Amino acid sequence: MIAKLLWEIGASLQILIGVAHVLGTLYSQLLHPEDKNLIEKMKSTLLKVDKKATQWNAWIFFNLAFGLCLFMVGLFSFVLAYKDLEIIKGFTVLTLGIVVCSMLITFFAQRLVIRKVRTVFVIVTVLYLVSILLNQ
Repeated sequence: MIAKLLWEIGASLQILIGVAHVLGTLYSQLLHPEDKNLIEKMKSTLLKVDKKATQWNAWIFFNLAFGLCLFMVGLFSFVLAYKDLEIIKGFTVLTLGIVVCSMLITFFAQRLVIRKVRTVFVIVTVLYLVSILLNQ
């Protein structure tokens, strides 16, 4: 039961970060560059891959897509534990995939100096790992 609760808490944190990322992208300027000139330059810079797409639109899209992906992976992880804990029993391809993704997000957040994200994903990763160890 503790293993299930830990997994669900980890997944819930991931869901919350995903929702916060989407809402932060749409309704705040937290993910915007501080340099207003850079924002204007991004709005007028076209991408080579699509001459109708601007760097700014790609930036907004990336942030929205990243938040939605975090939300979906968190929701998927939560449903796995909630519906049938046996599916995530022990070290399987599924559990390792989820843990490795969480570790990679932690690694890149650390490397790119996004400390708040790193801290949350260290917690998420630890919760997942402890859950797996308790659910052997």
